[in-house]
Amino acid sequence: MKNILFTILFLILASNLMAQDDLRKVRQGAREVRGTTREVKGIVTESKEISKELKGDRNEVPESPAKSYIKKFWEYIGKMEAAPEDVNILGTNSRAAGTAINNIKMKDKNYDVAPLEAELAKWSARYNEALQGRGSSRDANNALLDLLTLLYKVDTHVPPADVEKKQAEIQTYKQKTAELVAMSLNPSDKVTAANINSVLPRIKSDLSNLDNALKQVEQNLTSIEDERNLRAQHTILQYELAHWDALRKGPFAEKAALSDGYNKVTNLVTRMGSVDDMIKAGNLRRQQRIANTKMPPAIVQNAELEKLFRQTFEDAGWNETILKIHLLDRDWKAIRNDITGVLEARTIRAAIASKDKTGAYTLYNYFTIQQDYLGNSFSSQAKIIYHESTEILPENIK
Repeated sequence: MKNILFTILFLILASNLMAQDDLRKVRQGAREVRGTTREVKGIVTESKEISKELKGDRNEVPESPAKSYIKKFWEYIGKMEAAPEDVNILGTNSRAAGTAINNIKMKDKNYDVAPLEAELAKWSARYNEALQGRGSSRDANNALLDLLTLLYKVDTHVPPADVEKKQAEIQTYKQKTAELVAMSLNPSDKVTAANINSVLPRIKSDLSNLDNALKQVEQNLTSIEDERNLRAQHTILQYELAHWDALRKGPFAEKAALSDGYNKVTNLVTRMGSVDDMIKAGNLRRQQRIANTKMPPAIVQNAELEKLFRQTFEDAGWNETILKIHLLDRDWKAIRNDITGVLEARTIRAAIASKDKTGAYTLYNYFTIQQDYLGNSFSSQAKIIYHESTEILPENIK
């Protein structure tokens, strides 16, 4: 029994001794950890101090006569750090930071501004990069605006003398349309949207006026006889076709209406045919018109008036031979002043058929001459004040 008690006491004692030893080890480890922590804190503190020395410390401004300027300098840097892509903020604050450095130098000649200058150099370089980027962006924006203006504010009118020039323009126009399509513009982009809005008024005007414009072109193409003018009208129609093709392919919300407009122009092009078809139809209209042109009947016969018409016609120097004169008025028409009613002149009309040296026959219809009133009588000489002219067949001069 005693042996058992002795063994139990021995075990308890040994256990206590081991626990005390473990406790000593734990305490020793804690002391080592605390020492390491102090070392780390010391290193961090030392690093912060070194950083302060290198950067001039924006948070803890040293005691210096230039203290306020040093503080301002770091405020300017902070503004640029907050908006590193804003060229206006970069420009304004980099200049202000440079001024702050100059003021620091004047206020405290012993203050080391080298770290500040190094910091400013970094932001000045960033500003120059942003400035160049903005210049490139502005150039690209201007180029886009020029392209949209060329395509969507185009003048499709074609004078007869400019047909070849306008035909070349149409080819260039189609190339520019392809360039625009290849750009795949995003209408939701702020800059692109602004450029699109600049041409929208013209586009809306084109949409609202299209039907009337096409009606006028068709009327011209079906009534004009002259080949030169028909070529001009055909070129106008081709220009309109290219224009509406560009409209339907453009970055516009009205795409459905613009595509419908393109289809309307295409239908008119198909109906009118080629330029040769148009010229052929114009020649046929001319032949029909000439065949239907007749000499108007004479209202009255008066040899003296006919002689005056002949003299006045010859005095014009047209070198044409008069074949027939039909008087269209029985007597002279008095011309009076609109305000005073005073007699100023008198007029009379006739139809005159002539032949020129090439053998062409012309009818001058409503050939009007005037004699001025001289106070107590009319001038013996007359002058031409109006006439219409058209071709006529010799068999219709009677």
